[in-house]
Amino acid sequence: MNMLIMIIVLTALSGIGGTGIGAALSSTVKKSSNKAMSLLLSFASGTMISIVCLDLFHDALETGMSKGGIALFVIIGFLTVYLLERVMDEKAKRAKSRMSRKMMTAGIAMMFAVACHNIPVGMTIGASAISHGGLIGSPAMTLAVFIGIHNVPEGMAICAPLLAAGMTRGKAVLFTALSGAAIVAGGILGYWIGDMGQMGLAVSLSFASGAMLYVNFGEILPESNALYRGKTPAFFTVLGILLGMMFMHTH
Repeated sequence: MNMLIMIIVLTALSGIGGTGIGAALSSTVKKSSNKAMSLLLSFASGTMISIVCLDLFHDALETGMSKGGIALFVIIGFLTVYLLERVMDEKAKRAKSRMSRKMMTAGIAMMFAVACHNIPVGMTIGASAISHGGLIGSPAMTLAVFIGIHNVPEGMAICAPLLAAGMTRGKAVLFTALSGAAIVAGGILGYWIGDMGQMGLAVSLSFASGAMLYVNFGEILPESNALYRGKTPAFFTVLGILLGMMFMHTH
């Protein structure tokens, strides 16, 4: 039970805290450095990719599930987040095509999109904590930090249209922060499935890994490249991978 409480607190800080900080920045900062944000996202992505490939995959294999079964659930996790994003993208496009309240609708659509993909992301933290028997010394803590960093620009993206639609600053920041609460549900789900036994842990780790791979390759890295086009983000991604590799040898 203590571990579950710690997972809830950690995921809340990562999800609600990350989007809340992004919302606060969006409501106060008019211009930020695209290059700095790009490098930060690239570094965070490299670290998360390293953790997935060197730790979560390894732990899934240790459960005894076949490589084919693990690959299947990785693909299911990947496609689940991809399809959720496609659905929310279509809703956002329709929202943007309307003249009335288009900013408000677009902001709410983005809020739901972030909430949807935060659930499998939270599963990664919960499953990682279970597989290591705790948060201390596990990649779950590192994942939560960098997922929180990823949630900062998402919080900025959600809050901006809400403010443009006329919502007060306090409400916009509050609603944006709450969109990150879905990661808590994901953390609990990852903990619950992973606690069902070796096969449950394998499914949880594999599904969460697939979801995390899509978040990185489908969202974070493309966003990083869009913010700043150059070779430096690739270098920071490699640095993130190396950091993750070194972290893997500390436990």
